[in-house]
Amino acid sequence: MNFLAKTAHTLLFAAAMTLAGGQVQAASKTIKVSTGISEQHYQYKALTEFKKYVEDKSGGDIEVQIFPNAMLGGDLEVLEAIKLGTVHMVVPTPSVLGNYVKEFRLPDLPYIFPSKEVSAKVARGPWARKLMDMLDPVGIHGLAIGNFGVRHLTNRVRPIESLADLKGMKIRVMQNPVILDVFRALGTNPTPMSFGEVFSALQTGTIDGQENPYATILLSRFYEVQKYLSNSGHMHSWDVLVIGKRFYDNMSADQQKIIDEGAKIFAEYEHEASAKAEKEALQALIDTGITYTEISKENLAEMRETALPVIEQHGKDISASMYDELIAEIENVSAE
Repeated sequence: MNFLAKTAHTLLFAAAMTLAGGQVQAASKTIKVSTGISEQHYQYKALTEFKKYVEDKSGGDIEVQIFPNAMLGGDLEVLEAIKLGTVHMVVPTPSVLGNYVKEFRLPDLPYIFPSKEVSAKVARGPWARKLMDMLDPVGIHGLAIGNFGVRHLTNRVRPIESLADLKGMKIRVMQNPVILDVFRALGTNPTPMSFGEVFSALQTGTIDGQENPYATILLSRFYEVQKYLSNSGHMHSWDVLVIGKRFYDNMSADQQKIIDEGAKIFAEYEHEASAKAEKEALQALIDTGITYTEISKENLAEMRETALPVIEQHGKDISASMYDELIAEIENVSAE
């Protein structure tokens, strides 16, 4: 073999080895993760922490691709896709998962959690694990529960300091029978409507107020059409990181362990980030000139007690046993 032939042979061999090496180094698993929120939201940033951990810990064996802004479809649509394996992970709210397992409606009951700390502890505890395990028979595997934020009230009529201040107010709420019944019990006139209609309805006076996390109130510029803000804290919202069960079951034990650990990192990051975002958003809202009224613990307790019969009835209608177990765990965690 002459020099040119040897050189060509060497180059071809090197190219072949490089190609082969690339094939060996390529991720054996690619995980497509869908979320309906934008890259600026702390949920997306929590997912990037999950991505970093999983890719680093697996040595590149697992690649994580995040698709924000509902690029792959709405949560219900994506949940069907992960059962088929065309998408692999999504972060829906419990109420969305309630379409598959009715017990997932329980964490979305208003006033069910007394604080963010209790909500977070329950989300990491045995009741939440039992709840997530109920998804397995429908082809979805629950990984971890994060904290999506706390909902509060704004209005254009008067400061809300007590239960009496709510009487007769027309408040926009989500299309949810439990929330409608709870706000009726509180003395308001709850008005369900799509989120996209809320700003104009507030602007024209069709409704008096609405309820959302501070960050949503700020980003939606509701302070431009609302005079008053109160820390009603009536709902502590979860989101649930889930994966297709068939896809998860086809992973090796080591890969599953990495995914499970990454999911815990997602939940911890989101819990801390949501608390920080709530504090910053509240201050930003106050800076806009909206009147912020702190509701006392005693008055918040009165609101909860007033709504409690409705909450209990709905909870027991969903699942008496799981509702009772949830209340017991909340009481145990609160006493720690």
